[in-house]
Amino acid sequence: LAPMVKMTVKKADKPLILVAVDNSESVKSNKDSAFYVKEYPQQVQKLIAELGSKYEVKTYLVGDEDHLVSDKETFHIDFSNKSTNLSSLFDQVNMLYSNRNVGAVVLLSDGIYNTGSNPYYKVQNSDFPVYTVGLGRTELTTDLFISDIVHNRQALKGNFFPVEIKVAANKLSGKTAELTVSEGKEEIFHKTISLSGNRYFETVKLNIEAKSKGIHQYRVDLTELDGEVTHKNNHSMFFVEVVESRDKVAIVYNSPHPDVAAIKEALELTDNYDVEVSPIAEFKGNPSDYSLIVLHQLPSNANSASNLLSQIRQSGISALYIVGPQTNLSAFNTMNTGVTITQSKSMTNNAMPLYNENFTSFTFSEEGRKMLPLYPPIKTVFGTYKTSVSANVFLYQKVSGVDTRYPLVVFNDQNGARTGVIAGTGFWSWKLYNFMHTENHEAFNEFVDKTVLYLAAKGDKSQFRVQHEAVFAENAPVEMTAELYNDSYELINEPDVKMVIKGGGDTTYEEQFSKQNNSYYLNVGELPVGNYTWTATTQIGSKRLEKSGRFSVQPVMLETANLVADHDILKSLSKATGGKFFTKDNIQKIAQEIKNNENIKPIATYQKKYTMLLNSPWYLIAIVLLLGAEWFLRKWNGGY
Repeated sequence: LAPMVKMTVKKADKPLILVAVDNSESVKSNKDSAFYVKEYPQQVQKLIAELGSKYEVKTYLVGDEDHLVSDKETFHIDFSNKSTNLSSLFDQVNMLYSNRNVGAVVLLSDGIYNTGSNPYYKVQNSDFPVYTVGLGRTELTTDLFISDIVHNRQALKGNFFPVEIKVAANKLSGKTAELTVSEGKEEIFHKTISLSGNRYFETVKLNIEAKSKGIHQYRVDLTELDGEVTHKNNHSMFFVEVVESRDKVAIVYNSPHPDVAAIKEALELTDNYDVEVSPIAEFKGNPSDYSLIVLHQLPSNANSASNLLSQIRQSGISALYIVGPQTNLSAFNTMNTGVTITQSKSMTNNAMPLYNENFTSFTFSEEGRKMLPLYPPIKTVFGTYKTSVSANVFLYQKVSGVDTRYPLVVFNDQNGARTGVIAGTGFWSWKLYNFMHTENHEAFNEFVDKTVLYLAAKGDKSQFRVQHEAVFAENAPVEMTAELYNDSYELINEPDVKMVIKGGGDTTYEEQFSKQNNSYYLNVGELPVGNYTWTATTQIGSKRLEKSGRFSVQPVMLETANLVADHDILKSLSKATGGKFFTKDNIQKIAQEIKNNENIKPIATYQKKYTMLLNSPWYLIAIVLLLGAEWFLRKWNGGY
């Protein structure tokens, strides 16, 4: 009664060509800037149109982060990005198009990358050719510039903090330049630099006194010399937050573990913390002297740490519990951490971190979120997890590729005492993978720093609270979170929260927080470099609540620190994948080169498809005709 029809459907998958265009500042920061502003975008558009006549083409703008240009967007090259990450492009290609017929990647760049890892290591196992176009100038240009400024993000009031200014010059032998460092109108450092050789480099070291609490803005200036290709990189700024005292943090462990060293190293990068590390058997400190105590696999089966845990609970000190196979779960479950773990068998899971999009206790950068799927799994307790209503999950567990609601990192706030739980051990390996993908530890350090900063923060008993970073980079969005409590100190978010941000001059931004779960979130977007003050207001019934504060936006000078194009890296990408390198004068030859590549061709796939015969309109028409013919013949022959 329901016959099926089997059909074999042939589908041709056209080759996909990915055109990636370097949209960073360094490309046009040379004497050919007129060409890159006027002629170059037209040549790129012509290349895309020619490839689109035969292939499926997707375009990317490469810079701060790879931006896939959708069909609804206008493809606009403005060279506005403040940094370049070439390796992330190939991460995106391998992740998004692993099951597609990728014919080739066309990369137009000057080869300069200043974030991420070397892209060469990302393409060695690629099964598609990479065609590269070398932009910019490879020869030395006459230039004096600040290549980098190394400094602490925080400093302790009354101390001197070190600053290293890296000065470089090309083709300016015999000239002299003046280097000055100033805060406001006060000059705090001066040095005369005598330039020598075709390529000159010097690291200028100085110490600056942290006189007063707050965010301090320092300006670095080099003399503008005649003949330089640009003067933009002769000037820079940096910001340092001066704090009045360090928070004392104790890391107490049951047995030695690399997690302990990873946390310690991350915290010691700032001037915010005075870190002490001790095994539980040797810890003699008074818990009330610390802002936070980190307990690695404590209480354990070998050591209940009952005295220390009792003092932590009585004094209301914040604690971070790291749960592992040595943890005594029965004792842990009595600590009111916001999560309980019931285990029937001594087994573990391999869990990857999964970001909770509804988490609002603090902001976590886009770079940090992008790293989470790249981290290896860590060992977590196999069991049943239960979280309290007051708990706020930061990271969930992703087990065997399945997203779960088991917490991996969770925070709890009870009567002003904050606790955190990391439900696994082995996250020290995240630091290694962070460096492998980006050649720095910034994402891992942010994970540790934000966790400790939230837990160690002095209790704010006000009904209205606003949190944000002290300093933002100019190419990063300004993000803030807020919490509102009623008279019973229950978290609410029914009233609207408005924000007014004032910058230099008469610049004013009026925003409104969005509501997420029981909290508030605001993304102002990218703001110009400078100092800003803000005022946030809301109202509970007839009571008007107001908070105010300040933050700074720091310039990003990565793109002007090096203007010499690196075509060698582009040639190596093409050679490793069977592609070809072109100069900017031969962009028009790329399309023909790809068309001549016999390996770039459609892939035919055959798919068996089953459908019910009843779904066919022809089958219905045939049934009606047959029934009609039978009725007619019966009538004609006098039958019934």
